[in-house]
Amino acid sequence: MTPQLIFFLILAVMAIACAVLVISLKKISHRIIAMAFCFFAIAGLYFLLRAEFIGIVQIIVYVGALSILFIFGMMMTDHRNVTFVPDRKRGHKILSFLGVGTLLGLMLYGISTLDFPVNEAQGGTGEEIGIQLYGHYVIAVQGVGILLLAALVGAVVLARKEAE
Repeated sequence: MTPQLIFFLILAVMAIACAVLVISLKKISHRIIAMAFCFFAIAGLYFLLRAEFIGIVQIIVYVGALSILFIFGMMMTDHRNVTFVPDRKRGHKILSFLGVGTLLGLMLYGISTLDFPVNEAQGGTGEEIGIQLYGHYVIAVQGVGILLLAALVGAVVLARKEAE
């Protein structure tokens, strides 16, 4: 086994386990921590694919910004009386487990029988993305920047009207 395969298996198991924990944990604070670790594992998978830029964006946007947003939302709301998991009967749980297991088996069989072509070209490095964005799509990037600036100014104007 190569080191890449070992790291892939560790990160894949970590991502799947944390995703299951997000669904199964009772407390929302524990769910947020499990979600952040799941995002870290996915970023690690991006690094294994040599897509460093996308991995860094994954860490900054999802682990950083989205997790902080959820934590602020948790702090600002009363979440103690909310239950996320309804009481289900044992037969429903067994049927759900069998359905998910069957779907997983079919997906693994389909993936293992695919014949992917070997692609040696690397994509996703910061330099290549920068050349694409600021070389070929510079007008679109400038337009998105102006659109985001207009949205920010609009949000400030609406927030000031509500404050008055």
